[in-house]
Amino acid sequence: MKVKLTLFTAAILFFGCTLFAQSGKITGKVLDGSSGGVLPDAVLKIENLNKGTASDLDGAFSFENVSAGEFSIKATYIGYVSQSVNIKVKAGEVVNVDFILQPEGTLTDTVTIEATRIQNNEAALLLKQQKAENIQDGISSQQIKRTPDALASDVLKRVIGVNIVNDKFVFVRGTSERYNNTTLNGVMLPSTDPDKKSFSFDIFPSMLLDNIIISKSFTADQPGNFSGGLVQLQTKDFPDRFTLNFSTQGGITTETSNEGNFLTYNAGQKKLLFFNSGLDDGSRQLPGAFPNTAFSGQNNYGKLFVNNWEQKKVSAPLNGGFNLSFGGQANLLKNQFGYIFGYSYKNSFSNKVIERNEYNGDTTQIIKTNGQLSEYSVSNGGILNLSYKVGDNNKFSFKNTYSISSEDETEYMEGWRAVVFSAGDEDRKMYRTAFTERKLFSSMFSGSHYIKALRNMNVTWKASYSESNRDEPDMKRAYYRKERFSDDPYIVPITTIANSNVGNRFFSKLFDINRNFSIDAEFDMMKLRKKDPVSKLKIGGFALGTNRNFRARSFDPFLAPQSYVDITAPLEELYGPNNIDSMKINYKEVTSFSDSYNAQENLYAAYLTTDIPVGKFRFVAGLRFEYSEQKMQGFDRTSPVVAIPINVNLKTNDYLPSFNLTYSLSDKTNIRGSVSQTVSRPELRELAPFGFVDFVTDGDFSGNPDLKSSLIQNYDLRFEHYPNAGEILAISFFYKHFNQPIERVIVPTILAPVPSYTFANAENGAVNYGVEIEARKNLGFINKFLKDFSFNVNLTVINSKVNLEGTTSATNELERRMQGQAPFTVNAGLYYDNSDLGTSINLSFNRSGDKISEVGRVGFQNVYEKGRNLFDLSATQRLFKNFEVKFTAKDLMNEDHIFTQNVTLNSSSTELVEKVVKRIKTGINYSISLGYKF
Repeated sequence: MKVKLTLFTAAILFFGCTLFAQSGKITGKVLDGSSGGVLPDAVLKIENLNKGTASDLDGAFSFENVSAGEFSIKATYIGYVSQSVNIKVKAGEVVNVDFILQPEGTLTDTVTIEATRIQNNEAALLLKQQKAENIQDGISSQQIKRTPDALASDVLKRVIGVNIVNDKFVFVRGTSERYNNTTLNGVMLPSTDPDKKSFSFDIFPSMLLDNIIISKSFTADQPGNFSGGLVQLQTKDFPDRFTLNFSTQGGITTETSNEGNFLTYNAGQKKLLFFNSGLDDGSRQLPGAFPNTAFSGQNNYGKLFVNNWEQKKVSAPLNGGFNLSFGGQANLLKNQFGYIFGYSYKNSFSNKVIERNEYNGDTTQIIKTNGQLSEYSVSNGGILNLSYKVGDNNKFSFKNTYSISSEDETEYMEGWRAVVFSAGDEDRKMYRTAFTERKLFSSMFSGSHYIKALRNMNVTWKASYSESNRDEPDMKRAYYRKERFSDDPYIVPITTIANSNVGNRFFSKLFDINRNFSIDAEFDMMKLRKKDPVSKLKIGGFALGTNRNFRARSFDPFLAPQSYVDITAPLEELYGPNNIDSMKINYKEVTSFSDSYNAQENLYAAYLTTDIPVGKFRFVAGLRFEYSEQKMQGFDRTSPVVAIPINVNLKTNDYLPSFNLTYSLSDKTNIRGSVSQTVSRPELRELAPFGFVDFVTDGDFSGNPDLKSSLIQNYDLRFEHYPNAGEILAISFFYKHFNQPIERVIVPTILAPVPSYTFANAENGAVNYGVEIEARKNLGFINKFLKDFSFNVNLTVINSKVNLEGTTSATNELERRMQGQAPFTVNAGLYYDNSDLGTSINLSFNRSGDKISEVGRVGFQNVYEKGRNLFDLSATQRLFKNFEVKFTAKDLMNEDHIFTQNVTLNSSSTELVEKVVKRIKTGINYSISLGYKF
């Protein structure tokens, strides 16, 4: 990884050393007004200068060294109505103008329009959405800039139909991460979680994104393993001239910054110049002298651990960060070479005041604790994208992304709990520290080729390599106890039997590798009628190989026989060098063979799809075949002494048809319908018949090798109207049927304080249905003085039903909503943008309904996360010509995060009472940044 990072940095320095002079220039694209695709080989002429060129395979064109003045540019393409655009060129500036040509038969004469300066890509994104072959929604870089969102996970919650769970995982249309997929620049990304298919969107800085598009209906050229949505992240593309952007920011979080109450401990991070990199500095790593195999008995290995148990309170400094990007184009060997580099860095400090409660199925309370979780987080990442065109018909791209994020947590809780198997209740003081670092590296080499002689064929191929690393070194936890209400001192209940609750140290590593290759070819077929656009045929193939390695090691302390230590001492003394000794406190490795596993997944696909326009109708139909092979190698957890190998090999063949129909009521209004079948396969970890522990919830999980894939039938209907550029009014209806969804269920033979779960197919199926409504409109239609104001509002209402008959439901319920599905989500925004003054003021709102956070276990109902009102404010002002200042305020209402659970009023009643089982208080984030643009 160090070699890759060195090469990445060297490339940045090499390609960033040259500045290119500005010159008068005209650039743009020629687009097909019927499909939204590009038109290669279109002829463009500056009529006043008798200067001509042709569009390349991307539909792009440019005129260099154009003198200042007013000109008329004409675009022509065989079978399409010509279009002329009047423009004004100023010295030293780049003028961008796009042509949208309509097929002959829809218009008869050459169209002449006045060019208007497009200052953002929001209108372009909506145009792409309007002309898309399927149903999709998205968010542009301009919308991203309007909010205080620093991470992709924050941005995504603004998209209609999207919920963010645990501040990082995406639920689309009420379906969990199992039913969604993620690509970066068209390449599938590896999972960042050891136990499920999930991409943590909080790992990706929003500054690096050009747009996010979510496909909500399936076409055969897309991966078939999604139902809710395919989230497509696209990094920034090359500017037409050299640009340089730099900004730096500082901020505070109320209840945290400079309050003197931030919990931390003695461990650090590697430095990037003088910044924390987000990578552990080695102080948390497993000591190198530790044996590679499990050990027990009296020993001195515990002396090798770093003694950083002490928790202390410090004053948290300001949150900070900076962004840097530059890019441009140049001529290299008489061909166009484009480049862009971007880097983003952010760190933040936050305190969470936490209250936890648990009830014994009724209003009898059995746990009550209060405390604080302090988190220091670092997020940084970079992109380096290069592009080279060979002539007008061949283009090669090399796109690279590297990101690092980490969370360093220090937690202290105190309270009381009922002790199930002993007399009396006890007071407790609990301590925990955890550090998690995640790294993502993705590199893609691709080529696009236009072959006019072969029916205007476009061939695109992509080869990519991606790595995902998740390292959790040295998570520590311990507690003190005493009899409740007594004056006894608190003690650490360490005994001669190893106990994970009194000083456990846990280490885990996840390493995922993805290798992708795809090739697609699209070419013209024929016109069904002379006045119709030409029909197209697209074929392609796809191969994906995934290798996963997960390792975990866990160590528990115990007392040597007849030893004495002061178990009332602070943790840093109790586990200090004077007590860690073979004759006093020892450590035993309690790692099970089943705590580690290897897995592989191979996916091969081929598809065929047709795009047939007939009058106002557009038919897009296709068939995709996917062969999947999932392998898992691990060990049976029921045999901790003897390693009993467990091997899983699941092979599936899936045929996935799709049909999308678009009817154009007018050039601004579409009615869309879609019918498709997709698939959801078991995750690698879910197939293994051995168990593992979720160290966040303390839940005990075991896999199920008998799991089967679930086929999903998807039905969509949408009405959309685009009044003007950048505006939309849309309403969508959707219905999904899952024939045998995989659900988490209770293990029926285990009754214990720690919940035990497995996974099973709900053979009677599930349904998910809802409606989405979106409006985005400029307010200038009310009064011309409001032309700088616009608003955006979207609402999603969803319901889902999982039929649990035949499975073991934790609460004996036969039907419930899908876990994580909110019954509604609403987003709203009011924006003021005045380009002449350089002023932008934006107010955003987000709210979701209550959703199942945790599926209940035996005798307990489901836990619900209550909805919150989230208001954000941002204001940006241009200073002079090249400077910009921005102020943001995030979560202005600062409402508590509340989790509730229904319990019965008493043992003789069936009346349910809602109780708060967890409450989290955070703070408001304020920041101010100063930027420079060249």
